[in-house]
Amino acid sequence: MKGFKLFIFGLLLITACKDNELPKDLITEQKMIRIIADLHIIDGYMATLVYTDSLRINGKNYYATVYKSHNTTRAQYEKSLKYYSMDPVRLDSMYNRVEKLLTDKERKLNKIQLKNPEIKQ
Repeated sequence: MKGFKLFIFGLLLITACKDNELPKDLITEQKMIRIIADLHIIDGYMATLVYTDSLRINGKNYYATVYKSHNTTRAQYEKSLKYYSMDPVRLDSMYNRVEKLLTDKERKLNKIQLKNPEIKQ
C-alpha cells in the first residue's frame, strides 16, 4: 500500500510539473515581451506617418523584420499570444513588463538626445 501511495504521489508530481511547461513551438514569456515591445515601437512609428499603399507594404516589412530579428514567425507569435491570452493575469503582467521596457528605452533615448542635441527625434 505504501508503494502504491508513493507511485500515485510521483505520478501527480510528474504531471504537475508538465503543466508548467510551454506547449511545443510557443515563444517564452521573456521573448514575447521583447517582441511585443518591438511591435509597439513599429506601431507608434507608423502612426506618425500618412497612410499610403507604400506605407502598408513597408509596414509589413517592418513587422517581418521584428519577427526575423527574434528568430520567429508571425504564425508562431500569434499562436503564442493566443496561448498567453488564455491567462489574463499572466498577460497583464507581461504587458506591465512591456510598458516598463518601453519606458526604459524612452528614457535611454532621451538621455542620448540630451547629450547630443543635434540628434533629432
